[in-house]
Amino acid sequence: MSSSTTSAPTLPDAPEDYPWTGPAVRSALLLGSGIVDLDPEGADDAPTEASTGDRDRALVDVATIDQALAAEGAAPLAERTLVVAVGSNQTPETIARKYARSGRDLQIATPFVRCTVHGLAVGHCAHTSARGYIPAAPYRADGERMELVATWFDDAQLAVVDETEPNYERVRLDASRFPLTLATGEAPAHYDVYASSWGVVAHERPIPLRHRQQEMFDELVAITGAPVLIGHAAEVCARLAVAPDALNTLVREHGLVAEDGLR
Repeated sequence: MSSSTTSAPTLPDAPEDYPWTGPAVRSALLLGSGIVDLDPEGADDAPTEASTGDRDRALVDVATIDQALAAEGAAPLAERTLVVAVGSNQTPETIARKYARSGRDLQIATPFVRCTVHGLAVGHCAHTSARGYIPAAPYRADGERMELVATWFDDAQLAVVDETEPNYERVRLDASRFPLTLATGEAPAHYDVYASSWGVVAHERPIPLRHRQQEMFDELVAITGAPVLIGHAAEVCARLAVAPDALNTLVREHGLVAEDGLR
C-alpha cells in the first residue's frame, strides 16, 4: 500500500464534467484521514489480466486492505458487498461526498480496487441526474472487456449509496455470464452493479459512455435536433436539472432507448 495520502474534496464537481473519473481507474482506500493509494509500483503499466510476471507486479494485496480496515475498526472484506461501479462511483472522492451528505455517523473506510469485467460495457442512463447530467449505466455487451473499479461496502455504507441512486436498481450479476477479475488476483462468483431503471440511450445500439457531457449533448442534437440540448454543456445541464423528465421523454419519442440486458 502506497504511503501517499490525499484529502477527499467536499465540494461537488461541475455537472458538465461528469463522470469525473480522470484518465484512468485506480485502486485506493478511503479513510477518515484521506485517500491512500493501493496500487503497487508498476500497476499502472500492467493490466488486471496479465502474464504471470506482470500479475505479480500489479497485484493489490488483500491482506494489506484487511489490516488497514482492522486498524480503522471497520468491517473486513468478507463482511462487505462487492459492487462494480461504471461512473463517478469509481472514485473515492464521489463516495466520500455521498457519505458526508447523508449526515449519518458512518465508518467511512472503503476499499476501491481495479478490475476487469467481460461481457459488460458502459453507456448512458436514459434519464438525467438531479444536477442535469446524463449519468453512466452498464449494459450487456458480449465480447467486450472493460477496466473498471470494484468497491466493497459495509451494510451501512451500501444503504447510503443505494439512496443516492434513485434512477437505478442494484442487481447481482453472476460471474459465469459476466466474468470479473480483481486486481487482487481474485475472481468472485458474483458482484453487484447499479443498472438503469430507465434503460440506456441507444442509436441502433447503446451509445458508449462519452467522457464529456458536451460530446453526448452534441451527439443527441445531431440525432434529434432538440433545442433543449443545444449550447454549452453547463447551460444544458442547468436546463435539464429543472426539467428532470425532458431527456427521458426526448429519447423515448425518438426511439433512442434500449434494454440493458442485465436482468
